[in-house]
Amino acid sequence: MAVEWKRLEKLKDGEVLAEDLVDENSNVLFSKGTVMTKEKILFLKDKAVFWLPMEVGKFDEFRLRRNFVKDQESIENEEPMVGWFDFAIQEEIYRDFIDTFEDILKNLRFAGKTKVALFDRIVNILVDEISNQKTFVINLFRKYHSGYAYKHGINTAILSLMTGVTFSMQRQNLVLLAKSAILHDIGYIFMDDPNYVDIGKLPEREKVIQHIKVEREILYSWNFIDNSEVTNAILDHHEKYDGSGVPLGKAKDEISLYARIIQISDAYDSLVSTTPEALKMNPYQAMKWILARAGQDYDPQIMNVFLKVTGMYPTGTRVKLSNGKSGTVLRSSKSGLLIPVVVVDDNLIDLSKDKSIWIETVIY
Repeated sequence: MAVEWKRLEKLKDGEVLAEDLVDENSNVLFSKGTVMTKEKILFLKDKAVFWLPMEVGKFDEFRLRRNFVKDQESIENEEPMVGWFDFAIQEEIYRDFIDTFEDILKNLRFAGKTKVALFDRIVNILVDEISNQKTFVINLFRKYHSGYAYKHGINTAILSLMTGVTFSMQRQNLVLLAKSAILHDIGYIFMDDPNYVDIGKLPEREKVIQHIKVEREILYSWNFIDNSEVTNAILDHHEKYDGSGVPLGKAKDEISLYARIIQISDAYDSLVSTTPEALKMNPYQAMKWILARAGQDYDPQIMNVFLKVTGMYPTGTRVKLSNGKSGTVLRSSKSGLLIPVVVVDDNLIDLSKDKSIWIETVIY
């Protein structure tokens, strides 16, 4: 039997636990094989358990599938693209991550309660989702209306994990990277500014410093994270490779490795996000903007790895081809970062295989 993690409110009578379910103190609430009932679901709700590992059939039976017409609609609406290739993350799981992350932070902020076990659980699921991908298709939601900061934390974690996997990081390091990335902008949420985007806004330096101070207070006073590598990564993510960042002016290897990865992922998602303060660049423009700052703001070596993840024409880039047709980039081809696979008129064209067609210009 395969395992699918489900949110509590989506469980039905008769579904079976695939693993032992434990609380924050490692006490077993229900053992593997337990059949869920309405009474058990209510009990878990009182225990603030929101995710459960449930038995399902073979993996392919529950893997989200859509036909190409639906895929094309997703492309046009800047929604995640799915289809014949592995994609960054399933839509339902993605939305659940954001909703759960929001629940965790609101509970921390307004009730002073830390749901560490729940946070650890969603981080581990996210790491497994990304680690199992063979071909990265960056299908991040650019339009999600639950609050930019929550969506941005998950998007930054997805991009950072893709970079970490390409870097051949061990799983334990990927877990720490994911935790750091999800929480990197927690300060803005506690400052009542969940829509703030600082990319390209130099006059906001003091606001950035203030948000780091708030994060330090949260991390050290509320005991939400007890790992110094995660804490350092969060507090370092506004440092710059050339030493011109804040709050300490760290440079190069003085900056946490996780932070150097997060900085690039943070910038990319901020640049392409459709929020009031974002610069709203297309994926290609965002990559050019970031590449121009390699060696200044960003670690050049990590930038090269990130480029392997996205390609020079990231997923969602609209291009005009030499044959006069327009298409949408799905992913890089196996031949290199400059030659993508493009969706054109309900067909996939691998430009590395068809030498008679090339990208003439980027539309948006």
